[in-house]
Amino acid sequence: MATDLKIVDTRGESLRGAMMVVGFPTHGLVGSVAASYLVHTLDMAPVAYMTSEAFPPTVIMEEGVVSAPIRFYASKLVCGIDKSCEQIVVAISDIQPPPETLGALGRVLLDWVEEKGIQLVVAIEGQPLEEEVRGDARVVAMANRAAAPLLSKYHFEPANGVVTGFSGGLLLSAIHRGIPVLCVVAQAHKDYPDARAAAKVIETINPIVPLLVLDTHPLREKAREIESQVRRNLARQQESMAAMRQAETTGPGEMYR
Repeated sequence: MATDLKIVDTRGESLRGAMMVVGFPTHGLVGSVAASYLVHTLDMAPVAYMTSEAFPPTVIMEEGVVSAPIRFYASKLVCGIDKSCEQIVVAISDIQPPPETLGALGRVLLDWVEEKGIQLVVAIEGQPLEEEVRGDARVVAMANRAAAPLLSKYHFEPANGVVTGFSGGLLLSAIHRGIPVLCVVAQAHKDYPDARAAAKVIETINPIVPLLVLDTHPLREKAREIESQVRRNLARQQESMAAMRQAETTGPGEMYR
C-alpha cells in the first residue's frame, strides 16, 4: 500500500461547486484522451499534482517545462448539475499507477475532492473489445448512491458487471460518501488508444454541463494524431521502466564481483 500518496496544491483558488472529470489510462486510453482534450480545448490551468514514492520516476515535458505525471487542472466555466458552479476540474494521469496504489489513490483523491468542495466526480473508463468499434461506441454508466439519481435524470444506460482497477478503487472508496461519483464506461479497442470512444464519452456527459459547449468534431478529426501522441507517451514510460528493471537485475559491474 502507498501510504505517502498526497495531492500538492499549486494554486489557492476555490474549487467549491465544481465538477471533476477524471481520466486515467485504462482500456483504449479513453479517459486519458478525453481528459487531455478537455484540458487543451478549454485552456485549463494547473492547480495541483499527486505524488508518491510508489510512482515510476517520470515527468511530463511541455515546451521544456516539466510537470508531474498525475495533474489537476481547473477552468472558470459555468457547470454542474444545478448550473451553480463556475469551474470544471480535470484530473489526468500520464502513467499507469502501480496496482497496489489504486485503493489508496481513490481514497486520497476523494478526500481532496471533499476538502475542495467539488460537487460531482465523473470518472471515464474503457470497456475492452477485441475488434475495432464500428460507428459510435456504446456508453454505459454506474454510480454510488449519492450519484444514482443522475443515471435516470441524464438518461445514462445503467451498467452491470464488475469494475476493477482505478475506477473500481474510486467507486469502492465512494460507496459510503456523500459526494456523487459517476463512472462512464465506453467500448474501446483493448490494444490501442480510441479517440472516437473518448469523443462519444464527452458527448454523453455534455448534458451535465449544459452551459458549456463541448465541440467534439475536432477530436474526431484529429483522432489518429491524438491516439499516436498518447501511445508514444506510454511507450516511453514502459521503455524507461524496462531499462530500470534491467539495470537492477544486472547489478554492479565486473569490478565489484
